Amino acid sequence: MRTTFALSLVLVAAFAGGCRPRHLFVWANDLPPVEIPVDTFPLRSGDVVAVTVPRLEELRAAPTFTVAADGTISLPLIGPFEVQGLTPEAAARKLNARLNGVVVNPDARISVINQRQATVSVVGEVARSDSFEIEEGAGVLEAIAEAGGVTEFAAPDRIYVIRKYPERMRIRFRYDDLTGGVERSAGFKLRDGDVVVVE
Repeated sequence: MRTTFALSLVLVAAFAGGCRPRHLFVWANDLPPVEIPVDTFPLRSGDVVAVTVPRLEELRAAPTFTVAADGTISLPLIGPFEVQGLTPEAAARKLNARLNGVVVNPDARISVINQRQATVSVVGEVARSDSFEIEEGAGVLEAIAEAGGVTEFAAPDRIYVIRKYPERMRIRFRYDDLTGGVERSAGFKLRDGDVVVVE
């Protein structure tokens, strides 16, 4: 009898453990809306930036530069200057360090003039797993539509967005909330680098 009871406890514990989500997540409807200023995003190839160095004639007039495929911008007197993955503020600090000894107190400023078009990946139970360019303000439904829609095997309450910036998050959606216009879910805006997973 004691053995049967102990076995029952083991089975209950195993079942409870199996019901736990494999990875932590937050429901989209519980996520407060957060606007992140464009100048706090890391720079990527395709972004257009303005670079000003008031004490350097060649960069005083705020010319614009496009971040190349190798993550650099080509600056007068300096040549290729790597900015990929840095915020504009961090890139400006790096440029100031580079100009030390060339310009007294350079006070470089880098600002984003135009972000490249956002690209997201859609994987899992969709017709066509791939990466897609999306329009500004596009949400999860638009990304799924780009991927040809969900398959018949898709779980309607297990749609996730994996987000890396500004912190790593796993955000969960219900298909009915997306199609029903539930504010936090339907109004959720995808960002460059997001991954939409349909389980």
